[in-house]
Amino acid sequence: MIRVNLLTSAPGTPQRDWLPAEQRSAALGLGMLILTGLVMGVWWWELQREAKVVEATIAHAQADLAKLKDVAKVVDLAVTRKTELTERLSLIGRLRADQRGPVNLIETVSKSVPDGLWLLELKQQAGTIQIEGRASSLTALTDFVERMQDSGLFQRPVEIVTTSVEAVDQASVVRFAVKAEAAPGSGIAPPPAPAPVKPNTTKSGVAPSPRPGA
Repeated sequence: MIRVNLLTSAPGTPQRDWLPAEQRSAALGLGMLILTGLVMGVWWWELQREAKVVEATIAHAQADLAKLKDVAKVVDLAVTRKTELTERLSLIGRLRADQRGPVNLIETVSKSVPDGLWLLELKQQAGTIQIEGRASSLTALTDFVERMQDSGLFQRPVEIVTTSVEAVDQASVVRFAVKAEAAPGSGIAPPPAPAPVKPNTTKSGVAPSPRPGA
């Protein structure tokens, strides 16, 4: 029996490639295109992921900013409230100081009144106090002036401005007027106003210009 091997190619017949040479360039280009598409897809996905992270960070920052704005409003309100309370306390302190001055003045003058002397009028203008009254004798008036000077509330000397004799209920009395200046720190006289600052000007009223090269 004769066997014929049909699968064996004839000697000298060239083997065929799985991809023709003329299609290799196209296949290579297609592969590069697919690879580029994959790389671009991965890059786009990474950008989307980073964009979401950035958006979440921005949203969180905006929420924190809103909270800080609310806190800033509360702080501003607290500062305003503190300023108002400080001004009120300062005003109350000034009112108390203003009230303490007249009270000390009246108490000091009342304690300085000896027997046989009575007051008719007390006036105050700034730090100047003028008192009018009657005394049964010049000795009583002298004692009154000395007590006012020794109180430390008035500057020395306390001046007797006028004296005159007049009749009251068929008795002779001394009508007097006394003038005193409040001592510094007594709280009676208001504090002196600060002196205005004079600008450094020439006689013409114009500030001198700097010399060249100065």
